[in-house]
Amino acid sequence: MTTSSLRLRDRLALATARLRPIADDRRWLLPLGLAAYVPWATWSWNFPDQQGIPFNWVWLSVATVTLVVWRRRRGALDPIAAAAIVAITAMLVNDVTLFWSQALRDLALYIKAGDRWLAGAPVYLNLPIAVVPDDPSNYPFLYPPVTLPLFGALALTPFPVGAALWVGGSVAALLAGLRWVGLSWRWSLVILAWPPVAQGLFVGNVAVPTFALFAGAAWRPALLTIPPLFKPYSAIAALWLVRRGHWRSAVLGGLAVAAACIATLPLVGTHSWVNWIRGLEAYQDSQQLLPNNLFGYGLARYMPFVFFVGIAIVVTVLALRARGRREQLARLGVATVTGSPSLWAHGYIVALPAMLRLDTPWFWLAFGLTSCAHGPAWFGAIAVIVASWFYPSLRKKRRLDPYHPLGAAPAVWPGALGRRAAASPRQGTV
Repeated sequence: MTTSSLRLRDRLALATARLRPIADDRRWLLPLGLAAYVPWATWSWNFPDQQGIPFNWVWLSVATVTLVVWRRRRGALDPIAAAAIVAITAMLVNDVTLFWSQALRDLALYIKAGDRWLAGAPVYLNLPIAVVPDDPSNYPFLYPPVTLPLFGALALTPFPVGAALWVGGSVAALLAGLRWVGLSWRWSLVILAWPPVAQGLFVGNVAVPTFALFAGAAWRPALLTIPPLFKPYSAIAALWLVRRGHWRSAVLGGLAVAAACIATLPLVGTHSWVNWIRGLEAYQDSQQLLPNNLFGYGLARYMPFVFFVGIAIVVTVLALRARGRREQLARLGVATVTGSPSLWAHGYIVALPAMLRLDTPWFWLAFGLTSCAHGPAWFGAIAVIVASWFYPSLRKKRRLDPYHPLGAAPAVWPGALGRRAAASPRQGTV
């Protein structure tokens, strides 16, 4: 046997010895699975828009460079770190594609409704639509009449000023909510780029600032009564008040909501409430005519309505049966997503506390599934979360974990346990 062949055999043996620990570590299935998921989910995508180059070329280049740099700087590449890199690079490349769509289209829809209300024109569309509007801000306005004075006030300001106030307030409210949930400032900034948040901020949807109300309910339960003023199905989370016996908060919150409705009634009139109900009925008819556009990616788009309602009820009951008030509240965020009759990416924000309850590998699996290409595959993340309700091995362990956003905190809302537990826990690092 020649010397060159011996050298080749030695090199192969050395390479095999180096790869054996990787092959034996089942944790590598996570980054490999996510690395396969991203191109599958974005196979038809182009970057930065449909006239650009294939999305996967860009993502694969960014992910590869990041992995190599991490390996050289750290001297090793942990499979969890690799999974985080795969998810975060997909997330960031996905975010860039947002800038080639219409910015603040939901905010523009709100302001147009406020303009029509100020002008005395009809706000709600009482007839179904069968054609997709060229301008997304011309979709039907669906929020209750009690919100019209707010949007009317925004309509009185120049659009750049109103947009700056809305987006700035949304970012501030979201960051406050993330901090209340238990995230450090560094992880809170990472979540700003998570597609449900990034899209919500980009279009100006009210789901972003109302997350602070959901997050703050661990201390002030009455806050859960406010989101249904914008999105009635958010009342699913308000069931927590009944389940926990927060009767005083429920009454106070209900009185505050009733007072807001009564106070705005002279401004909006009873006819607006009648037209709102008719508008919701017309929208349901429109969903049957344009299911791909008006259902979003909610379960109701993919199955008969009775099955959708049944699944929503089952998830809600499972959430209410959980032990611990924080666990119940987090799970009701998942129930809200499942029960949403029209769901877009920003609707997933209230599921974040439940996602944070997952142990590190499972958190990154759920995070990776929602890192790009929002659609039915995102319910894979919901399935992982619901599975963790039955299998404790999927839930976060009580240990310091640099790759988990909660760090050493065993659960979300650590400060809600009391002063002693509110001592600042060590947080994970990115």
